[in-house]
Amino acid sequence: MKRKNKEESVDISILEGLEVSDNFYKKNENRLLTLFLKGILVYLITAGMFGCALTATKTGFNEIWFNIVVFVLSLVISLIYYNKKSENIGDIVYLIMLIFVGLYYAPYINTGFYTWMNDIIGAASVYFDLPEIGGYLAQLKDVQTSVTFAACYLGAVGVIIVNMSLIKKMHTLDILVDAIIIILLPAYLELEPGFIYASMLITGITFSIVWRSTGRYEKTDNNSIYIKKKKEITYTYDLKAHLMAFCQTGIVVSVILILIYVIFPVEDYRLIRTRSDSKEYTDDIFETFITSGISGFFNRYENNGGIKSGKLGGVNSIRLDYQTDLIVTYVPYDYSPVYLRTFVGGTYAPYENCWYLANNDHLNRNEYINIKAMYENGDQYTAKAKMNIRNISAEIGEFALYYAQKHKSIHNASEYEGYFYPRFEETAAYGENIELSEEEKAYWLQIPNDNRPSIMNFVNKLGIKEGMDPIEAAETIRIYYLNYIPYTLRPGATPRNRDFVNYFLDNNKKGYCVHFASAGVLALRQIGIPARYVEGYAFDYLNVLDSKAVEDADKEDYYEGYNALPESGVVEVELSDANAHAWIEMYTDEYGWIPIELTPPSSDIDRNDRSFFERFIDIFSNNQDVNSPNIGNTPQFDNTKLRVFFIVVIFICLAAVFAKISYMVIKDIIIYSKADINTKLVLKYHNYLRRNERRFDKLKECCNYRDQIEYLSHFSANASDKDEIIAIMEKAGFSDEIISKAEFEKAVKYMGKRLKKINGVQDEYS
Repeated sequence: MKRKNKEESVDISILEGLEVSDNFYKKNENRLLTLFLKGILVYLITAGMFGCALTATKTGFNEIWFNIVVFVLSLVISLIYYNKKSENIGDIVYLIMLIFVGLYYAPYINTGFYTWMNDIIGAASVYFDLPEIGGYLAQLKDVQTSVTFAACYLGAVGVIIVNMSLIKKMHTLDILVDAIIIILLPAYLELEPGFIYASMLITGITFSIVWRSTGRYEKTDNNSIYIKKKKEITYTYDLKAHLMAFCQTGIVVSVILILIYVIFPVEDYRLIRTRSDSKEYTDDIFETFITSGISGFFNRYENNGGIKSGKLGGVNSIRLDYQTDLIVTYVPYDYSPVYLRTFVGGTYAPYENCWYLANNDHLNRNEYINIKAMYENGDQYTAKAKMNIRNISAEIGEFALYYAQKHKSIHNASEYEGYFYPRFEETAAYGENIELSEEEKAYWLQIPNDNRPSIMNFVNKLGIKEGMDPIEAAETIRIYYLNYIPYTLRPGATPRNRDFVNYFLDNNKKGYCVHFASAGVLALRQIGIPARYVEGYAFDYLNVLDSKAVEDADKEDYYEGYNALPESGVVEVELSDANAHAWIEMYTDEYGWIPIELTPPSSDIDRNDRSFFERFIDIFSNNQDVNSPNIGNTPQFDNTKLRVFFIVVIFICLAAVFAKISYMVIKDIIIYSKADINTKLVLKYHNYLRRNERRFDKLKECCNYRDQIEYLSHFSANASDKDEIIAIMEKAGFSDEIISKAEFEKAVKYMGKRLKKINGVQDEYS
């Protein structure tokens, strides 16, 4: 093979004295027919993508005009690649026309595009059973014409993107990514695209894969069927075979789709389909995204099991470490939950999204005095108990026992031991000295004006009214939560400039304990029942069953009196951040303040470890109000719209890159691990060569070990070793003799030296 300059042809010698004649390369393809076929392929994929997306959302548009425009533009954009001159001029002219049309018909295109987005948002609202999220204002009244304009314009842009992937290199992976980006959201929402457009898209993609698999797809600057390369002759075109494959692909795809539609229609599928755990999980993420935007995936402050001293709305998902925070030593006395109160919220601040710490003057503890007196009087259903609380790693704070005289702040690595008087279901009412003053009632009935509309709508929906029995009202709220508002560890952070309680009740309609307790307090206050928000630790009998018995402890030292669990002994219960909890204290005339549990049980599968997707999207943030009003008649971008498109695009791109890199790395590792020492050295040398080809252009013209190493020796500090390295490489690459370990290590060490560019060397070498 002769060395060539850029403009010189290459003579390929088959055998000594036998070469390919130049006349062999003069056989030309029918370039126009080939480009016409590729234009049809561009049309099928482009019109199929956007047609599937539009028909899936039932967005009305003129399909005849849409298909005519996309078909003509597909042929035009393909045919301008006839030669270099037409390609360069045609691309510029097409781009100018695209910009001009986009500017001149902007009102039509914008209105049509936003109409389509409103249809997608409406479909998402139905799919996730959400209230109307709101949409864009239309600039023009003729919606169908506007959607047709927008569809044609998107098609005009789409043919460029698809054409770039098809014409020269037939990059089928790019086509698949483009198609997924356009149709993923309608497909995820289980919307059915039009049959014709689905057939067009699948046929186009399938045939592009078939065409690429033949290896005869490269576009050349001339019309030759055969292309000269340095070491091979490439057969690029076979129009007849491609046309036959195209027709066969279309027939097969159409028949399969018809069979699917006829034998197994979508209505039947919807009746028998089941939802996998992964689909349920992604539904939760997409719903958070639709309602809260990117900001819904952030925890805006550190928290302990979702609890942060009355601070609300900044937790996207509860992330538990399950490390021991407290160790509680006591004697179990019934099946009811045990509450350790650390924070009492008195006044709720809307939009600040927090509970202010309650005024100490209003924290009535007369319940303790009454129930203690009942115990000392020998009432049957009373008892005296001791509890020891050791703070292992919880925040410093007061861990208050109910019906205890006093409470104490417990620091890390310290403990507190105190007596309390349990209250049982059978305990008689003790209404003396617990009545609230008018000032106290007013304090515990506060509802901010910003919350009243949402709270009034909530209580009216439940049918609870003023004068209702407090226990009955609380039970009504609890049952409504249980049936209609699911518990989740991933509620999504409350969007900025939104109120926590209003957003929970009116929009998000899912949450964990702080959501249920906060809304419940305001709902009870709305019907005249004093209530307060409480945070702390809670544990139930299941935690007791998992606890450790204290063998050397005397039960009588810890407990005396009535016990609903007479066989129980002294136990140590370890509490983690999974036991951090928020609940309600509600006032009753019979018992004063009592803890009330409104939080429904969790239906979440234990998914506390963040997935890759969640970790990835944590790098994004959205600080804008999702309900920004539209200004004038110009559609404004709403942060609840379309963000899912961008996150899907980024995720798919990263996943594709990751998969490609992983495949290449794993393949290289496997090949290298199975190779002998000669092959291993050759593989390392080729990696060394690839690294340096990016830095030294002339290196690509060196065709053997000697020329390459000779050239690179100009930039190496140990150039004196070049002859030995050449000999080792030729021995490894061409000889049956196995190189020694010392030779291998010497060559590898040589390749590890840093090469430095020297001005003028490349020109001198050439």
